[in-house]
Amino acid sequence: MKVASLRLHWSVPYRAIANTPGSRLKDLWGYVQEDSAAEAFLLAIRQDNDKWSGHERFFIVAPETAMDEDTMSLIRNSYPDVPIKGGKTFVGREGLFDNSKAAALLDWYHKDV
Repeated sequence: MKVASLRLHWSVPYRAIANTPGSRLKDLWGYVQEDSAAEAFLLAIRQDNDKWSGHERFFIVAPETAMDEDTMSLIRNSYPDVPIKGGKTFVGREGLFDNSKAAALLDWYHKDV
């Protein structure tokens, strides 16, 4: 038996809706384009995928933030006192969520329309 728990971020028809300054601060500026999220559900129930079994949890979120501003700038301006673990730096609009498990086990990659 396979059980996939998909943790969708803010599901929107397109990124511009999620790009509203200040409104997504507590969600770390994440979003998922709704067609891409629907694809994740379809991939999770595929019968021919033998890469996993049992229960798995997946983040289903765009690999970049919804904002136009660089991620490091967003972090510095919104969370100035929070240290970044391990000295990690974010390049451009790189998101703060790790989708690698969804890519590896579901073959899911976020697509914006």
